[in-house]
Amino acid sequence: MIQATKVLLDALKTERPTRVVDVGANPLTPPPYQALTEASACEVIGFEPHPEAFAALEAEKRPHETFYNAAVGDGKEATLNIYNESGLTSVYPAYEGAFTYLGRSRRNMALREQLALTTKKLDDIEGFPEFDLLKIDIQGGEVAVFQGAEKGLSSAVAVITEVRFYPIYENEPMLGGVDIELRRHGFELHKFMFQKAKVIPSSQIDRLKRVHHRNQILDGDAVYLKDLGKLETYRNDDLKHLAILASSVFDSHDLVLFCLDRLVERRAIEADVPGAYVDALPSELTK
Repeated sequence: MIQATKVLLDALKTERPTRVVDVGANPLTPPPYQALTEASACEVIGFEPHPEAFAALEAEKRPHETFYNAAVGDGKEATLNIYNESGLTSVYPAYEGAFTYLGRSRRNMALREQLALTTKKLDDIEGFPEFDLLKIDIQGGEVAVFQGAEKGLSSAVAVITEVRFYPIYENEPMLGGVDIELRRHGFELHKFMFQKAKVIPSSQIDRLKRVHHRNQILDGDAVYLKDLGKLETYRNDDLKHLAILASSVFDSHDLVLFCLDRLVERRAIEADVPGAYVDALPSELTK
């Protein structure tokens, strides 16, 4: 964790730890909020229907993390397609066009098993607490989760969601569908954390330096924020949690300072906190 985030955590004194809900918490790669969990500075509630992935989460979980072997969605019945590559598990079947156009690995997307399940709406989970960040990556099922989280998303300040630009599953919602649904909940696109692209196969592909020819964009992770043009909807603690997330999870330091300035204006923090934050940033980020 960078020193600047430690400055925030000491100065902001939130009423409770920042709370993250992770839907599709399969631990194939470190989550973007890992620095907060390692500092015991957030609570995590995760959901993972894949049995092996859930077992891995349970084996490594920290005291402030809770995981459920359950599928979140719109409350309807679904079939979980478990492919050879664990991270491709989805309620959607594979799209044949991705194999013919992009040469995707049929071995990785070979169907190993199908599980019948009933998805659970976040809003239907009794006693489910308010949360600040929804991090979600469930290979096409994101819109259904948003539709079942009207109440939950009303208190959240940020969503990190996978978005697809070219389909790898049949009839999965693409970037446009995700964007429309999140805007309906009052969120606006803030930034992309990363985007993945692939070289289009051809007879001459082995003659190309692939790093220069990855032109077909596939997917990526996008950050959405509760509309900051409507600051009256933000409580002081909302701004504090957003500042912590922006600093430690998605590296938006200008957004951190925007939140801190608003908190100074509201007399919720000391006037010297924005300057102290900049003082603590790595030298390559400042003049």
